[in-house]
Amino acid sequence: MFGPTFHVTISGSVVAVYAAVVSTITGVAQLSNFLRDRAKIKVSVRHNMEIVGDPRYQGKTLTIVRVVNSGRRPVTITTVGAQCLFPHNHFVLPDCNPPLPHELTEGKHLVAIMGPSNLDFSTLAFWEASDAIGRDYRLNVAPWHARALSRIRWRRQWRSDARAKRQTAKD
Repeated sequence: MFGPTFHVTISGSVVAVYAAVVSTITGVAQLSNFLRDRAKIKVSVRHNMEIVGDPRYQGKTLTIVRVVNSGRRPVTITTVGAQCLFPHNHFVLPDCNPPLPHELTEGKHLVAIMGPSNLDFSTLAFWEASDAIGRDYRLNVAPWHARALSRIRWRRQWRSDARAKRQTAKD
């Protein structure tokens, strides 16, 4: 005895809809994996801090810059510093714990310490940490329009310095 026979007919449009749904789900999964697995560096700053138990900083208020890797990719931090608004000079913080360059793996951090100084914090454009391949991670301080105007002025200054250097080389 033979059992019943079933015939299923699938049209091309049903296959196309199925393929579109599966590829969309795959694309969303790949994008979420990419965004989850990338390096995420956070820069935070605290002013008027004290370090207890270290005789180098006894009775001094400090500025502490903390750089944290909250992503999954390891990142090698090479410099920590700040850029100032035009015409003030930028600066780097050499006193870091652990010493730079340092590889930050997932969940690790480093601390840069700026001792007492006569720095006017209202002249800062942003705090910055740079990695080994040249990416900069910033914590903006000044409003966007002040940073944009300062960037224009710095470029104008650099161009005029380069022009003067070329003119001196010709003479």
